[in-house]
Amino acid sequence: MAGSILITGGSGTLGKALAPLLIAEGWTVRRAAILLAIPLFVFFTRIGLRGSLIGLIIVYASQTVPVTIHMLRSYFNSIPESLEESATLEGCNRFQVMRYISIPLAMPAIMSTGLVVFMIAWNEFLFALLSLVDKGGSWTVSLGLSQLAKSTIEVPTTVVMAGAVILTVPVIALFFLTDPLLVEGLTAGAEKG
Repeated sequence: MAGSILITGGSGTLGKALAPLLIAEGWTVRRAAILLAIPLFVFFTRIGLRGSLIGLIIVYASQTVPVTIHMLRSYFNSIPESLEESATLEGCNRFQVMRYISIPLAMPAIMSTGLVVFMIAWNEFLFALLSLVDKGGSWTVSLGLSQLAKSTIEVPTTVVMAGAVILTVPVIALFFLTDPLLVEGLTAGAEKG
């Protein structure tokens, strides 16, 4: 579970850090993960990152950055330019406009995008299987649950299903923790008619 939290947090943070840089370049196309599985497996084996959490964080970030860019770009484009122009007329520089106007208005989109990115990384199985199957201590929770179901000892189906339900608890908890931020951003400010 610690591996899942580290990988999810690392990929989400890296994805959020890279998204503004890549929006300007137009990187909005998400590639199918299965097409990249074998080349990434071979590449990470050659450079020594196969079986490491850093390699998996890089893969997860590369999967979630396009989703993040696509979701946030459309939301930032929907913010009226007149709000930003008004702040500029009041003496705000570009950084202050982003900090006091754009980011508070986009907080619902940022939080919902963060939740989507978290769920993508939390539930991802293919790359975790290819990368970490040999390293039992670093397994993600989805990989651990699948290995439990395939173990040589007989594990009752009810135990596996209970594990699947427990896997959803962090996602539900995160949703309830971020719910006030989702609603707060909706009422952060608006243009007067």
